[in-house]
Amino acid sequence: MKKEMILTERNTSYNELSRFFTDVATWFQTPKEWLRKYYSAVLEREVSSKQASYITQAQLAFILTVFPIVSSMLLQGICLAWFVFSLYKCKKG
Repeated sequence: MKKEMILTERNTSYNELSRFFTDVATWFQTPKEWLRKYYSAVLEREVSSKQASYITQAQLAFILTVFPIVSSMLLQGICLAWFVFSLYKCKKG
């Protein structure tokens, strides 16, 4: 009697789900890459993804500090601290 074993590819639904998550991750990375290239063009030097993140955080913190959504002094203080910390990270990064 001949013993044979048939090996099949992993479950196709698993492979499709894996490809879906890879595509979604790529889709979310695209705007970050656009911002990085934009900052590189404006600053006329190469900017890393981390530096682009720090610049974006500093801009967002500045907007939330200057134009508060809620008139809470505590939240404005937190946004101001975030802005100062973001500027520090921009200078350091």
